[in-house]
Amino acid sequence: MNKYLEYPEVESKELPPQKLVVLLHGVGSDGHDLIGLVPYIKNDLPNCHFISPHGIEDYDMMPYGRQWFSLRDRSPHIIAKLIANNISKLEDIIREKQTELNLTNKDTVIIGFSQGTIIGLYLTLIQQKPLFCTIGFSGALIPPMKVNNKLTPICLIHGELDQVINVSEMYNASNYLSKLNIEHSGHKLTSLAHSIDGRGLEIAINFINTCHNIV
Repeated sequence: MNKYLEYPEVESKELPPQKLVVLLHGVGSDGHDLIGLVPYIKNDLPNCHFISPHGIEDYDMMPYGRQWFSLRDRSPHIIAKLIANNISKLEDIIREKQTELNLTNKDTVIIGFSQGTIIGLYLTLIQQKPLFCTIGFSGALIPPMKVNNKLTPICLIHGELDQVINVSEMYNASNYLSKLNIEHSGHKLTSLAHSIDGRGLEIAINFINTCHNIV
């Protein structure tokens, strides 16, 4: 049984599922936020089982919502330390569901939004075995001390009008990934602020459907 909060999930249309999609929400939200995207993408991803875990901590700047790590101090080295302290709890949630579905990292897709992208990219880079792919909406990259995984393809999607996390963070992430020769793509969406729209979902669907398992 999951020792963390019960989270929403949607079964794959085709059984048994061939992939696990993990949706990671932004700060102050919870798993019910991103699970709302599933009706718009599940028909194009019929073999995917979707889960949307709640952040592992209470949001510490409001009386509601969840967070993956605190943002009271936004210094990159502090955030990296907080993520390093918390990441195993997210890994536990994912491993538990992988075991239940008889899937592994090579069958697992990470999709993050905002703070969910930050922890999702960090999670991807520290894996001993590569994930199927990772998609980050409107986020940033805080690199781990040690990068173990350079094989998971990454897709970054960001609105050019984002005033919460500037689109420049997408380019910073791209530069970092390029230095490590990590396969990735970046998509700046015009007339979009800190949000996910239909264009971004279409990019994400196409990315998942064109990625191939890494042996």
